[in-house]
Amino acid sequence: MALAAGFLPEPAGTGVTATIALLWVSTGAVLITRQATRTSRPDAWRRYAVSLVAGVLGAGLVTVLGGFTGPVALGTVPAHLLAVLAMSRMLPAGVRRTSAAGQLVSALMIFVLSVFAILHISYRLVALGPVGAAALSVVELDVLAVALALATGAALAVVANAAPGQRRTAGLLLVTQACGAASSSLAAFAAGTVAAGVACALSVVGIGVLVVACLRDRRQPPAPGRPDDEPSTVATMLPHVTALVAGALLVVTVPFAGFDSAAGVAVLLGLCAAVVHQAAVLRTQRRLTGELRRSEAHFRSLVRSSVDPVIILDEELGVRWASGAVAEMLGREPRGVIGRPITDGLHPDDAPGIVAALRGPPGEEPGKLTVTGRLRHADGGWRLIQTRVRDLRTDPDVGALVLYCRDVTATTRSSARDLPPLATVDPATGLPNRLALVHELGTRLGEDGPPSSLAVVQLSGGAREVLPSVSRHLLSAIRTEEWLACTGPGEFAVLVRGTEADAEAVATRLLECLLPLLPREGRPTVAAGVTELTGVTEAGEALRRAELVLGTSRSTGGGQVWRYPDALRIARFRHDELRADLARALPGGQLRLVFQPIVDLALHRVDKVEALLRWRHPFHGEVSPAEFIPLAEESSLISELGRWVLAQATAAIAAVPAESVGVAVNVSASQFGSGHLVADVLDALEGSGLAATRLTLEVTESVLLEDEHVKADLQALRKLGVRIGIDDFGTGWSSLAYLADLPIDVLKMDRQFLADLTTDGQRRELCRTVLALGDALALDIVVEGVETPSQLRLLRNMGHRYIQGFLFSRPVELEQLGEQVRALDGIRAGIVDGSIGAAAGHP
Repeated sequence: MALAAGFLPEPAGTGVTATIALLWVSTGAVLITRQATRTSRPDAWRRYAVSLVAGVLGAGLVTVLGGFTGPVALGTVPAHLLAVLAMSRMLPAGVRRTSAAGQLVSALMIFVLSVFAILHISYRLVALGPVGAAALSVVELDVLAVALALATGAALAVVANAAPGQRRTAGLLLVTQACGAASSSLAAFAAGTVAAGVACALSVVGIGVLVVACLRDRRQPPAPGRPDDEPSTVATMLPHVTALVAGALLVVTVPFAGFDSAAGVAVLLGLCAAVVHQAAVLRTQRRLTGELRRSEAHFRSLVRSSVDPVIILDEELGVRWASGAVAEMLGREPRGVIGRPITDGLHPDDAPGIVAALRGPPGEEPGKLTVTGRLRHADGGWRLIQTRVRDLRTDPDVGALVLYCRDVTATTRSSARDLPPLATVDPATGLPNRLALVHELGTRLGEDGPPSSLAVVQLSGGAREVLPSVSRHLLSAIRTEEWLACTGPGEFAVLVRGTEADAEAVATRLLECLLPLLPREGRPTVAAGVTELTGVTEAGEALRRAELVLGTSRSTGGGQVWRYPDALRIARFRHDELRADLARALPGGQLRLVFQPIVDLALHRVDKVEALLRWRHPFHGEVSPAEFIPLAEESSLISELGRWVLAQATAAIAAVPAESVGVAVNVSASQFGSGHLVADVLDALEGSGLAATRLTLEVTESVLLEDEHVKADLQALRKLGVRIGIDDFGTGWSSLAYLADLPIDVLKMDRQFLADLTTDGQRRELCRTVLALGDALALDIVVEGVETPSQLRLLRNMGHRYIQGFLFSRPVELEQLGEQVRALDGIRAGIVDGSIGAAAGHP
């Protein structure tokens, strides 16, 4: 539009051109001012907006006063000088404030002098051509050239020193300045509306590019590993290239334009500035080289003094560098492993998984990955090495994987057959698992030497949400001689060389490490306890002691460390107290039933609910069934409790409007042994009016080993229509042959099958095998303990139909049962997209 306005007759052409310029500059100034606060340099962009307004006002002023075209170019001089101030704010703060300032000043001198020489030579060539002399005097033209050289030189300095994320913005600024310089120069030499239109068009383009640069400019994080004053390739080469262009132009134009003395002086001064600039660059490089050498020396001294080996791998997983501690870990000098791929020493069974983990996408959170595998020692044996991986592949100064290794092999093991297989590694944390702890306990309990102790911590409630970061914090809290294992979801154990007091200090340190990580919601707790291993001869006894101290810590609210003797005394007192109080619990109204739904994925509804007995003690609060049911079985109370549970459960389900919903009731071995179970079931069904087909009796595998009358009772119950299920299938010692001989309808997989289901291929195969077994014997398979959408997806894809767990619902009170059953009916969408927790309306 501006270019077309130049072809209009006077005075319309001049008026339209001036109007377009005024409107476009005003719009650009407003846009830049409004966007300035979102940019990385708000004050610089505001100065740019002021320079735009100054350019219009200056040009308009000389037009009004002079009434001719020539001085209009002179009116833009203040705008170019203000642009220099704006671009000075575009330079990185580190460059302006550090020792690189001398390098910046010398480079700016080269840019300004070289651009001045180029402009002066260009003006001389134009004056000798058909355009003729400029409308400005020689002095005025030199003033314009100096202003343009300062502004263009500042733009070149911004380009040379821009951070990697800001180079496109800097390039756009240079284009803007080039358009402005061309517009002002054209206005200085050409007269008429056509020239004015072309000059206006160049200004419009320049302002448009400037607005785009402002919109692109956003705050960028500093480039990793690069100091602000480190010279880049562009910053080093651009001044020399600019000086070379100016000198070459001076030499080339001498034969037909003569020698330009002013340009020659500028080029000579530019060469002097180039010498100063090179000296500044060399001084900066020497300083950075010295800092690098000191940093490397500091790094090597730290690594060499580290007990744990450090290995640096390149992109191809080859060993780039190894610390001296590698010699003790592998029996080889570091120079013997440098240059070799890490896979050369890995056990063939471990290599694929570890290589896949190391070749994962770069940029993971530092220290997040922990891998464990076997490396061959120089003596021919294998060492179990636990490695924390720091991914620095995206760091331009490192570009590698840094491995912090720890030998978690027992010091007494030296042969491959003594090492536990890779199955002793917990895949979720990379730590040794419960089986590895049993191996380690077996080794230490058989040693003659200083005493050992065991410290255990357990997270429960909402605390399990922080499990991904727990192992990293625990590893940082233990010492090299202490042995850490993950013995279950949220449960960790540390073997300590020392007394029970030493182990208590370790457990206290772990508590202090974990407590700040706990979320505020969900009532999370951390239980902790210690036991000395002196006098313990079996790993099982040590683990039972650990469970006892953890149980005592949990029952007292967690957050403190319990010693085994204290926990044992408390446990014995609690045992005697609860056994006495249990006799008064039923008549005292302290016992109640809660119900947990079992969902049919095929029909998208609740198939049945499991009735679970709960005891709310007046002093101790909620008492776990795992604690009070054995107490009831020690006395005659179990039969009375069994009859009460049957009567209450059948009556509760008979009152549920959904007639398709059944109920599952756990029956103890003592109830079967009493010989009254069939009569108790008949009484319960008759009293409640519940159909026998809606009742499922769940028994443990141990019941199958009882005498012949058990089989007769099971057959009698099935003839009534009652379904029989085996609870906690896969954890007992019964023969699979019983599944074909006994009248059984349901197998209930124990929650242990789901441990590490999403990461352990063997666990998934076990789940598939149990499902195939159920299909072959026409048995329903119920999976209990499902807590995550990923577990649900895997089980659903395997073909499992009946699911029970917190993912669908926690156990609910009788009053909430009907509402929960209705909420879980028709949950197809939640099952498919994994949002079942929200659909079910529970945490």
